[in-house]
Amino acid sequence: MMKRRSFLKRAATLPLVAQTLRAEDNPVQVNGKKLIRGRYKPGRIQNDYSMFLPGEREALQKSPRIVEIGGGGVRARLGTEEKILGLSESIGGWRLVAILPWLNGVATAVFEKHVTYQGMIVYLTKEGEIARIPKRIGDLSSIRPRPTNTPHGIKFERPAKYIPGPDVLGEYILNSDEDPCYENVAALGPEFIGWTLVANEETAPKRSLWLEADGTSRQFGTNPESLWAPDLTGRLFDPRRFLPSEYLYDYVDGYSKRTLLGGYLPAADIGVWNPKFRVGYEVMVVLPPGDDARPVGRVRAMLPPGSKRGLIPPGDTNATEAVPSSEFVERYWNGSAEDFFTALIGVWNKWHYFFEDRMRVQIPDEWLHDAARAGIVLCRCSYHNLNPTYQIGEGAYTKIPVRSHALFPVAHYEFVWAHQLWNLTEEVEPYFQHYLNNYILPDGNFLYNTQDQVEAPLNTGVFLENSARAYDYSGDFDALQKRLPVLRRMIEFVLRRYEYSKGVFPPSDPRHGLIWGSPEADNGDPKDDFPNSHPYYYQNASWTWRGLTEHARCLERAGREHHDAKLQQEAKDISRIAAEMRANIERSLKTALANRNEEMKQAGITPFTPFDTNRKPTELTSYENHRYMMDWWTSDWGDKALDDGHFIHRKIAGEQILGMNTDGAYPRTSNFMSHGTLCYLIRQDDYRPFLLTLYALLCYTMDCGSRYSPEDALLPGNYPGEGSPYAWSAVVNSELQAAMGLRWLLCYEEHDRDVVHLQKAAPKHWFKAGEAIRVENCPTRFGKVTWSTESVAESGGRTKWKVRLRFDKPFNADLIVHIHPPSGEPLKSASIGELRPGQIVLSASLLAGKTEITLEVT
Repeated sequence: MMKRRSFLKRAATLPLVAQTLRAEDNPVQVNGKKLIRGRYKPGRIQNDYSMFLPGEREALQKSPRIVEIGGGGVRARLGTEEKILGLSESIGGWRLVAILPWLNGVATAVFEKHVTYQGMIVYLTKEGEIARIPKRIGDLSSIRPRPTNTPHGIKFERPAKYIPGPDVLGEYILNSDEDPCYENVAALGPEFIGWTLVANEETAPKRSLWLEADGTSRQFGTNPESLWAPDLTGRLFDPRRFLPSEYLYDYVDGYSKRTLLGGYLPAADIGVWNPKFRVGYEVMVVLPPGDDARPVGRVRAMLPPGSKRGLIPPGDTNATEAVPSSEFVERYWNGSAEDFFTALIGVWNKWHYFFEDRMRVQIPDEWLHDAARAGIVLCRCSYHNLNPTYQIGEGAYTKIPVRSHALFPVAHYEFVWAHQLWNLTEEVEPYFQHYLNNYILPDGNFLYNTQDQVEAPLNTGVFLENSARAYDYSGDFDALQKRLPVLRRMIEFVLRRYEYSKGVFPPSDPRHGLIWGSPEADNGDPKDDFPNSHPYYYQNASWTWRGLTEHARCLERAGREHHDAKLQQEAKDISRIAAEMRANIERSLKTALANRNEEMKQAGITPFTPFDTNRKPTELTSYENHRYMMDWWTSDWGDKALDDGHFIHRKIAGEQILGMNTDGAYPRTSNFMSHGTLCYLIRQDDYRPFLLTLYALLCYTMDCGSRYSPEDALLPGNYPGEGSPYAWSAVVNSELQAAMGLRWLLCYEEHDRDVVHLQKAAPKHWFKAGEAIRVENCPTRFGKVTWSTESVAESGGRTKWKVRLRFDKPFNADLIVHIHPPSGEPLKSASIGELRPGQIVLSASLLAGKTEITLEVT
């Protein structure tokens, strides 16, 4: 049986880290120097994936106007200039790259323009602009390895052996005068360099492609010779066959910018720069829809100035083609320019409106927004139609036909959960129902658990909450009724385990009323899945309780709204069981807490099982750190002291870097479960640790442009191919961390109180004058919320904030709007609501009967 991580945590002595202080009498010691907390600036780098120099954003907004298309050319106007253009000719920096004679019955011209770090492709007709596709590739000469900037000597470097200890890197950022962001977190160390996925929703992974850093496909051609003659015909796509010369364009480590077209499409846009010969090329590859689709590629290569006669063409494809007189040469693979740009707009329209029609978001950090959307897109393009997967694209977890890790319940629950948070409940419902219909056994167990490994019974609880959230967000009663027969079998399955512990153990035994079973797939064996096979883990019990509680609430609501007395009675029965279960778990926890040794009590550490009472606080296993406490946090038991106890344990054991959990003596994080850490941190009063973990995940466990994210990332500077393929394979959960995190940053719903938070973890620089946060149709269980927060400059360097709120129906919950002034000064006034530090509380009574409200804050 494959094991991902199976070693004990190394011990480390570390005093309990208190909440970050901002006082001159408690300075930070950095390399022997004293830095005053909150009064020093960490090193920063610019974000080349979203950076615009002054005037560049405006330049890309002003596209040409089409006067006429015909005769192989285009008459275009830009400002006062008008001219007839042939292919590759330009007007105002916009180059004509394709003419589509019949795009949906209309002649269309395609133009492209680049600025320093960005680019834009626009589709134009005589009637105007019909599509605008952003590019994260700009001037090829701007491509470089990600720089570092460490003015205080604090560097993120990989040790030969990781020695657990204080999170020096994280404290350095948190104790500075800046909120965590790409610019200061990425500045600490080298980037993760991943592959770039080219895929669609129908073919994955058999016809999808992974492109390496230089644009070459990982996949081999269909010619049988490719297998025994890889150097002659091997790779399905190799951009070197389309370059105008050998040698000049060789890839130099790090000089690659791997991105997705549009910022989040399942289409590659990779730029490569050779710093020695000062030339580069760009690779764009798209896979049109369809089960039998063929990828289409475009290679745009710079020509070295004044050396066209000295070019040495490659010895195979295109060797006899004439070199154009322009600065770039363009060549296409598996089609023409017309084929490529027709396929591209089809892919863009599909995914652009997939998001824009459901939940529109505009935030100051467009790079973060791209990451959230890309995660959902890459996951959908890795599912085999409705059949689930754990693997993104092709990799160590690829299972065709689906079995084993393709059925990993943890991946599917997060796939459904992330969609729901982004108002895509209707779009994910067929996937949810398909899994229930096909991969839950008649006895209510997961099919996954009967094959190679046994996952935790807590997954039933997560599926129940996903079902409740689906009804909350969509109100789809028919879909709920379709789910109920399977959900009832799943409930019966876990309740049999609950009744077992009640029948075998007396109430005085702390196992009484808990749920027996494996705590994690790697630790479960189908041949050894019995009541005594594992300790009775609290996270299995807490998630079962949470699932039953949310399911009962959902059934009561649905029964009331649809006048179904049977559903309401079922809700009462399940609610009663959940209440009884809660009492049993609380009794067990009370006993375990009392039985802890003095070291655990003094440290405030929370036990993982009823008999986890006699350990040193510095002892923490990998699975406890990256899985068990994560599941506890996501279940949201509601006891802050118990939640804090697990986080304290992590800190005392020294198993955290930049807010990310670590794996003992390995400089590695199992980032696939990091939504657990984010769940815990978003509930805290201090929002900055949440930002630290979120940005660290995106900067060090994910390629910052292609969004490739492995199950386990070596820290820092990891790449696919380094270490075990099970570790470096990109997986669903890792890809979705940004989607989960950004949604909670923008809108977080409390479980056990009717309270919704807006902008709870938005960094203070998002509230600078001139910035804005806009969200449309964000779903909550109380209805959809649309809001905007505009930061307006006033005299004297002051800023005020105008918040406009709109609801699709009266909002029956307290709404807390968080605002974090860049100056650090407290908020002074609010036109309505209760003013608190950093927030304005709009009570349910204040919102009663209203569907629109405007709030002004100073």
